[in-house]
Amino acid sequence: MADTPPILTAVKGLLAAALLLLAACTPLPDTIAYADPDTRASVQPIYVTSGRLPSTQSLDQQRDRNPNVRFARYDVSIPPTHALGQIEWPRDTPDTATDFAVVGARDFGTDSAFIRAIAEKPGDDVVVFVHGFNNTPSEALYRFAQIGHDFGIKAPRILFAWPSSGSARGYIYDRDSVLFSRDPLADLLTDLGRRTNKSIRLIAHSMGAQLTMEALRQLAITGRRDVLDDLRVVTLISPDIDPDLFRAQATAIGTLPDPFVIMSNRDDKALNLAAFLNIGRQKVGNLNEASHIEGFKIRLIDFTALEDGSHLDHLVPLTSPLAIGVLRDLINSEENGEVDLSAFDVGADGVARARPPADG
Repeated sequence: MADTPPILTAVKGLLAAALLLLAACTPLPDTIAYADPDTRASVQPIYVTSGRLPSTQSLDQQRDRNPNVRFARYDVSIPPTHALGQIEWPRDTPDTATDFAVVGARDFGTDSAFIRAIAEKPGDDVVVFVHGFNNTPSEALYRFAQIGHDFGIKAPRILFAWPSSGSARGYIYDRDSVLFSRDPLADLLTDLGRRTNKSIRLIAHSMGAQLTMEALRQLAITGRRDVLDDLRVVTLISPDIDPDLFRAQATAIGTLPDPFVIMSNRDDKALNLAAFLNIGRQKVGNLNEASHIEGFKIRLIDFTALEDGSHLDHLVPLTSPLAIGVLRDLINSEENGEVDLSAFDVGADGVARARPPADG
């Protein structure tokens, strides 16, 4: 049998990629909904800064990016029936007994009022979440509320909602939006570091990790080292960053916040597609060898063994119930002063690889 012509092989590869992309194209709900509170529900207050606040109106994907940043807080109700790692989207009129919903909101109007409200909250930390590619502000709001609930976060939670197109077809648009958004994110971190007397825990997912690295680089090259020193921990989850670019960004930043954590998954289907479109080059989020980030003080944690097939395995540490349980235990042990890696196999290369479940 004759070998398959190279052009046909390439076409087949493109078709396979297109099918995977179409699988990721299921439209996300892009609006919030208001409802009356339920006393059995858990309420997560989420502070939001964005040019596009979450809204009851559908997102206009063709609208230009808004340079005028707004500041608000949304009280998101998590139903008593909530399943770990999930967002219970309402099918119609939301019911806070079974669905996510917004039960209160406040528009601060100015950055000063926004920062002052956060500064007045008790505790020494704030947690900032930077969402990833193909996210609407409303989906990002509900996702961070889910994260706050499932991980028992008590510190003020701040969502930096950058202008993603909210479409799987908007990859290039979103990469441009990363560059558009690095100054506002750097300014937010500066305000938190200099005007709240709180340390910052920074969590970024997917393309949001590239935005985060660009903002940290921006802080370094503009002489705001004091703000970088206020970062208590930086966690990049499935970072959609080329390794060469990451190394260049990290070099420009200089001394990285400690701890600096990267959570990866070798079977991340979204990043595998991004790698295919990037002449086959892997992204930082699906690496599992420390040699790729050699020379930097970074903790690399591989969650491949705990993937569950949801969300293209692109958000495993935050949506897989097994991974959430393992990660909660790890965080609790670290906060108690002794890191417990008993659920991981730590290789000679220093990578902590989550063990598969006992029945797996």
